[in-house]
Formats: sequence, C-alpha cells, structure tokens
Amino acid sequence: MKPRERFLSALNGGIPDRVPIFEHLFSQNLLKEQLGFTTELYEGGAQTKLAAKLGIDCIWTPLNGFCGIEDVFHQENVIYTDEWGVTYKKNGWPIIAQIDTPIKSREDWEKYSLPKVDVPNRLKILKETIKANEDELALVVGLLGPFTMMTWYFMDFEHFSMSLFMDPDLVHEMVDAFVDWALAAALLAVNSGGVDVFQISDDWGGTNSLLISPEHFREFFMKPFGSLVEGLKAMGKPVLMHNDGQIWDVLDDLVATGINGFHPVEKAAGMDLKIVKEKYIGKICPVGNVNNKTTMVSGTPEEVIAEVKECIDIAAPGGGYIIATDHSLHDDIPTGNVYALIAAVHKYGRY
Repeated sequence: MKPRERFLSALNGGIPDRVPIFEHLFSQNLLKEQLGFTTELYEGGAQTKLAAKLGIDCIWTPLNGFCGIEDVFHQENVIYTDEWGVTYKKNGWPIIAQIDTPIKSREDWEKYSLPKVDVPNRLKILKETIKANEDELALVVGLLGPFTMMTWYFMDFEHFSMSLFMDPDLVHEMVDAFVDWALAAALLAVNSGGVDVFQISDDWGGTNSLLISPEHFREFFMKPFGSLVEGLKAMGKPVLMHNDGQIWDVLDDLVATGINGFHPVEKAAGMDLKIVKEKYIGKICPVGNVNNKTTMVSGTPEEVIAEVKECIDIAAPGGGYIIATDHSLHDDIPTGNVYALIAAVHKYGRY
C-alpha cells in the first residue's frame, strides 16, 4: 500500500498492510540529521521530505493562521502580534506560547474582528506541502479547536473562567464565531486539492483531569465542536482529533461527535489504549500511546521497541489503529529512539 492508502484505511477502521505511523515533526535535530539543514519557521516542504525519508505515513501541516505555529520575525526574543491580535515572545520552535491575548471583556469582543479567511497567505504552508508530497503521504491539515482558541488565544484562562459565570453568552458567541471561521478556512483548503484528513487540535485535559468541569464542556463546547466535525466531514474528509490529557469524563461525548480518530491516547495521563480500543471499536481509531515523556526521552532503543510492540499487540488486531508517540517528535527525544520506533513498526506492525 502507498502511505496515504495505508493511513486512510486504518483511520476508517480497516486493516492495511501494516500499522501506519503518525507524528508531529517538531524536532530540529531530525531535520538536521536527515536533510542537512534546519528551518526558521514551520515549512511544509521540509517537513514533508523529512516525513517521507523517515518512513512516516502522513504529514501534518497547519493552515497559516494556526496560532503559535508560525511567526514573522527571525530574531530571538522579539515580541510581536499575529493576525488574531495574540501577542507572543519568540522563545522556541515551532510552537511559541502567547504572552497576551486580545479579549478581556465583552467590550473587547464587540470591537474585535476575526482575520479574513481568504487572504493570499492562508494556504502557503499547505501549498508547499502538496508540492513536496511526491511519496503520496496522507496529508493531514491542522486546525485549532474552539476550547484552545478560547483559553489560549482569544482569552487567557483567567478571563475565560470568569466569563463562564459572568457572561456565558459571550463564550457561546465567540465559540460559534470561531467554528464558522474554521469551517470557511477548511473549505478553502479542500478547494485547493490535496487534503486527505483534517485534524482538530484542542487540548481538554491535564495529566490528572479535565481543565474545566464535564458539565461546562457539555454546555459550552460539545455542540459547537460537533458542528465543526460535522462540517468537515460534509466536505468529504475524515476528522482526527488531537486532545492531550486525561479526558475519560467526556470521552463518550467526544466519540459521539463523529470523529474518526483520537490522538494521542496519552499514556502519561492515564489514557489506557486497551480500554479505548475495546470500548470504541468500530467507532474511532486510536492514534498514539508511545510515551514521549519517559520512554522516548530517557529510554533505550530496546525499551522503545518493547513499548512499540506492546502498543501493536494491544491495538493492532482487527485494524483501526495508527501508532504514534503521545504528542510529537521533539528535540528532547534522542534521534536514535525515533529511528528505533519507526523500524520497530515496520518490522512488527505488519498484518
């Protein structure tokens, strides 16, 4: 099978020729070792070539405007504001945390304008990725989800938490507006050609629990998140959700939104791959569960191989499983462990 066919088969619950591999490639070390250079920004062409060379079956690529994944300055320690009005201080690659947000109150929201969707730069990274995708990797296009936009980028967590109680209608209005924007941007991407899957990145949990109550998730986010999923699937594309953390209390609700896959089934947060696979078989494809906080960072290649084999033994039977670390390949992971993971999947993940 070609990588695209393999990935889509598993995501849709089928049995491919082997377990596909998914990753976010956030390691400059891998770029340097495999391609001989690093990039200042997140570049679709370089990322695609890296994924193909490593033997990964997909390439994740964001639409321009994915908060924190791109910037416009090349100097370190520069403070800048993006098109959403979010202020950042550059301190890393490629994800850069905000230091200020544009909305603190209803008055701020009433003066606020969302970025225009159809601007020349919106598809820049995507077009670079499509052009470089000669090996027919599955192209996974990244969007942020409404909870992340509310709590990290439109507002900080403090003002968001106050708004839940002081002005709940404001939260509903902002969430609905963002979902409309995301669907318009997604349609622009689909019309460009080359999109295989949409991924919504929307972290709902910490290591031990949800970030807000299950009741608040159901009141403010489940319906609009479901509308986002429904709209993306109406474009003919499956939907993968990236959702870090311990989210058992709302996992039934999440599955009911119609997502096709759930990433990363975070082992460090107590998300049990066996339970997820068995409970939701035929409903979602679990993606991930190789621990990138311990095993991938400080384990030996042999320990990485053992964990890969464990994940395959648990979730691969019957198809409908995609292996990955439980977040990304980042610079704290020795490249030898990355190569061990990929080689082990190619060796032990065949059906």
